[in-house]
Amino acid sequence: MNVIRHAARALRREFLAGDLLTVFAALVLGVAVMTAVGTLVNRVTLALTSSAAEMLGGDLGLSAREDVPARFADAARTRGLASTRMVSFPSVLFHGDDSQMANIKAVSAGYPLRGELRVGRALHDAASETAGTPPPGEAYADPRLMQALGLKIGDALEFGAGTLTVTRVLQAEPDTSGELMQLSPPLLVNRVDVDRAGLLGPGSRASYRMMFAGPPEVIADFRAWLAPQAKGYRIVGIADTQRGVRGAFDLAGRFLSLAALLAVLLAGVATALAANRFAMRRIDQVAILRCLGARQRDILAAMALQLVMLAIPACLAGIGLGLAAQAGLVQALGGLVPNRLPLPQATPALSGAGIGLVLLLGFGLPPLLRLRGVPPMRVLNRSFAALPPSSLLVYLAALAATVALTVQATGDVRLAAWVLGGLAALAALAGGVGALLLWLLRGLQGRLRGRWKLGVAALTRRRGLAVMQLVGLSLSLCALLLLSVVGPGLLAQWRDRLPSDTPNYFLMNIQPGQRAAVLATLQELGVMAPGIEPFSTGRLLAVNDRAPQRQQREDNSNDDDDANRPVNFSWRRDFPPANQLLEGRFWAVGSTAAEASIEQGWAERYDMKLGDTVTLQMGEQERRFTITSIRKADWDSFQVNFFLLLNEGAVGDAPYNLITAFHLPRAQAPALAGLTREHPNISLLDIDGILERVREVVDRVTQAVQLVMGFSLLAGLLVLLAALQATAGERRYDSAVLRTLGATRSQLRGAVLVEFGLLGLLSALLAVATAAVLGSVVARQVFELQLSPPWGPLLVGGALGVLLSMASGWLGTRRILRTPPALALREA
Repeated sequence: MNVIRHAARALRREFLAGDLLTVFAALVLGVAVMTAVGTLVNRVTLALTSSAAEMLGGDLGLSAREDVPARFADAARTRGLASTRMVSFPSVLFHGDDSQMANIKAVSAGYPLRGELRVGRALHDAASETAGTPPPGEAYADPRLMQALGLKIGDALEFGAGTLTVTRVLQAEPDTSGELMQLSPPLLVNRVDVDRAGLLGPGSRASYRMMFAGPPEVIADFRAWLAPQAKGYRIVGIADTQRGVRGAFDLAGRFLSLAALLAVLLAGVATALAANRFAMRRIDQVAILRCLGARQRDILAAMALQLVMLAIPACLAGIGLGLAAQAGLVQALGGLVPNRLPLPQATPALSGAGIGLVLLLGFGLPPLLRLRGVPPMRVLNRSFAALPPSSLLVYLAALAATVALTVQATGDVRLAAWVLGGLAALAALAGGVGALLLWLLRGLQGRLRGRWKLGVAALTRRRGLAVMQLVGLSLSLCALLLLSVVGPGLLAQWRDRLPSDTPNYFLMNIQPGQRAAVLATLQELGVMAPGIEPFSTGRLLAVNDRAPQRQQREDNSNDDDDANRPVNFSWRRDFPPANQLLEGRFWAVGSTAAEASIEQGWAERYDMKLGDTVTLQMGEQERRFTITSIRKADWDSFQVNFFLLLNEGAVGDAPYNLITAFHLPRAQAPALAGLTREHPNISLLDIDGILERVREVVDRVTQAVQLVMGFSLLAGLLVLLAALQATAGERRYDSAVLRTLGATRSQLRGAVLVEFGLLGLLSALLAVATAAVLGSVVARQVFELQLSPPWGPLLVGGALGVLLSMASGWLGTRRILRTPPALALREA
């Protein structure tokens, strides 16, 4: 027996028969989705890594809230390293009657150390040129800033007590980290102009940075020297430049991982079901080949070779489809990804092909192992061996390998654990409940009549296949519900975090005597129920009478002086909005007890719990407060929130100013300029830009996830098709026998509708319940969202699943009933 020739001929003859075509489609989908997601993640990672120094503006840096001493620059110079200084802070700029919040970045000589600063000579001129530090008296303005203030090249801009001349249009900065989530348009100036304008006085919200650049080995030695020397400063390395950009992809990556994970798992289930039917239909063929003298190992090798020969074009097609889909993902994500992505590497495609091979061999090989026990006498007595125990081990190994490869490609272990755990529980529950119900139905079968009796008999007669169908249908319906109902619900929940009335402006540094005037102005502008909160800055001196020690510290943080860190806090009488009480009790209105409420993140940072005490320096006095409640703040609400809240009745005469957050339509924003001109001490923070950016992230991620979900939905439909085809051969034989005994076509169709209706109904009930529970748990544990089960859409999806199951059974019966009974008996 020529194994290769036999396998090739059999593959050509049987490819379009149904089973191998289903296996082929499942492999293509599994490889495509992993190639698409893996390639996208790989390209973005490479882009961020390769441009890290450019995005940072140097190879190493020191960051602080105060100016970095010159001794660090001197130490760098002695080692042959270049250095430069930067300081950035928000400030309101004026040009005539117009005002705009801007991010001022002042740089000194030598900027930039890495990358290129690109500027233009006209606002709408696409041509650009390389520039360095702006000369004193000149400024480079972002196009958004120029449009907002009506600036042209050569115009004067009010800057502190003086003016600056806008001489260039700022097109690209090397240290903006992709300009992701930038609060306001930047203005690049010379450090000398900032010092002259007096904008860096005490209390200014400035961020200082000193950057260094040089050979990698010298930078590494210098960093080792800095570690013990730079106490109180944060060391900034190349790895830090990726955090801001990757943070925007974090939640997006989880959505993509969910869709990809379900697609791969469904592709594996579809492969297993189709391969099982492929093996069952080859029983007689194997028996005949055994009678003709073919060796058992040659027969198995030929069938395994068919699957391998099928896998090669499937993997190639999947890789091609995945790369095309990856290009679509890049297009959907738009400006969220770096502009210059490197070419795709081979690793994600090879990983996708590896997943395809694991799916094929792991889920397609165990059914073939059953054919080892087919005796030649099968031709006469139709005996057949049971599933060998070794094949169960292969299934488990394949599942483990698929999960490992998928987790490696998506990089989200927690998501995989919850989803896989939920689906595994569903499979076990479906198997157990199915076996129990079939046992109960067998006892009731004698009391049924007509099509009900025939339909229930078909289920109980093939209990093993019925349970397998039930598990496959339940898994596919649950996955489809997670993708089509829960997935969009999660995305909508993410989008709804930013309703249309989300605060888009902050007023800070309001003095207590200005409270009434500010409230009156806001009410005149139409702000509904504006609230003003006290805002104070002190120092955390002790926790339980000991120096505070943070339990969680950034890897690159070099600041050990926790007792010297400023702490922002507030006080109030009632429980704050946009917060959730987790532990303890909030103080009663009118209480004067020295109580404190801390946010969950702060409690974890300092390992605080109820009953602990905190000692604060508030102005010239020290106060001691007892922690009586722990709460969780919704930071995404853009409301005024604090890590530390104190009981207003116990604060006394602590120094403070006021802060407020409110929503104002963009068209009314110019009216705020009068408020800041009348009260120059008040700082206005415009976050309308960041809100639009977050909404853009949600919209673009939704488009990308929908593209990946398309693969998963196709994989779920393949599982449905494979599960419904699993008993087609047996049903053809049973229908032929029943028709020979006098059953009508109407009775047989009714029996099939009963059979698939019961399967679909039980599968839908299990799938809807699991999707509701699993969706809520995954939303809370992985996506940090609160999603109530959308019972209406879930029940509609379950009902559609029942109808799909019945329709598939009815359509399959039409072909069977058209086959003459004698021919069906001969083919069976």
